[in-house]
Amino acid sequence: MNTDEIKHLIQKYNSQIATPEEKMVIEQWYERVNGADMEQAQFDSEETKKRIFDGVASTIARKTVVTKPKQVKLFSSLFFKAAVILIVVLGGAYFYLKQPIPVTLSSSHQKKATKIIPGGNNAVLLLADGSQIILNKSVDGQIANQSGVKIIKTKSGELIYRFVGHANINTTAINTVSTPRGGQYHLILTDGTEAWLNASSSIKFPTAFTGTERKVEVKGEVYFEVAKNKSKPFIVHTDQSDIKVLGTHFNINTYNDEDYQRTTLLEGSIELTRGSQKRLLVPGEQASTNGKTDAIKIKEIEDLNAIVAWKNGYFQFERADLQSVMRQVARWYDAEVDYTGPIPTKQYTGIIPRSVNVAKLVEMLAYSGIHCKVEHNRITVDPK
Repeated sequence: MNTDEIKHLIQKYNSQIATPEEKMVIEQWYERVNGADMEQAQFDSEETKKRIFDGVASTIARKTVVTKPKQVKLFSSLFFKAAVILIVVLGGAYFYLKQPIPVTLSSSHQKKATKIIPGGNNAVLLLADGSQIILNKSVDGQIANQSGVKIIKTKSGELIYRFVGHANINTTAINTVSTPRGGQYHLILTDGTEAWLNASSSIKFPTAFTGTERKVEVKGEVYFEVAKNKSKPFIVHTDQSDIKVLGTHFNINTYNDEDYQRTTLLEGSIELTRGSQKRLLVPGEQASTNGKTDAIKIKEIEDLNAIVAWKNGYFQFERADLQSVMRQVARWYDAEVDYTGPIPTKQYTGIIPRSVNVAKLVEMLAYSGIHCKVEHNRITVDPK
């Protein structure tokens, strides 16, 4: 089989129109080259082999993560072994095989371009008295005491709220944790509920839950693992809705620059209220609302891994348009994004680690035909 034939076969494979026999040929070849037997592959050049291998591996990686709506399993070990860290265009082996555009940063901008760096554990804690603690600059250990609750920062970048002794807490203090663009943080509340904040997000909460409910307010994107307490429901308030839970795992995306607020349930059940409307969600469902009506739209999510990939250190795109891709990039790298021409209507699917530097990011995007120029703190996209 020559190079043109294998390219055509891979294109059929990625477009999901290959016959079972053709799929077997590709997957057997993948298993061989994945076992470091690249020299035996019959292709014209190492570069061609690499590009074909990347495309096949990426498609097989996507096949290995099968998430049923009611049986959620996040990021299996098989997925990590197989996944190629490369964004790919849906149904487009053409982009796998196309020569990648090299990243070129002029010497005059090389130093300035390094201002764009991937985000990390950056957040600010606002205490009840109005004082602020910059968490990425504070020492580890106990950093404050609020109304009988000690606040502990761990070496791994967590903020933990714990009661001092066995005191009966009658009064509480309101705290807020906020992440900037290019920041994230993990928070554990006094009831054991855990919250992960994505970039440009915040959570406002009492140091202890003393009433008949546990209520917090969020902005941006937050993933919750709520501690179970049937007698005291957990309420998440946003600009658009209230989400009531007893104990569950869910993700809420309420960024102002997104068209919809999206609440996605991974485990348990939640009740979402928007104005006069109420809807119950089951695992695998996502509720969408906007600021114009009380309507709540419900849909099933094929791959829940994509919803919480940010929490696990990845961008994972599923049929995302270009602007959606670049909004996520802009928040995490704290960069401005411009476009030099009409924005294409293509959809993108794939995975990129959030730890890569901006030069590697641009190179990966170029594999998919997203060509970028980096200058100062700005990424200019040239849609072609």
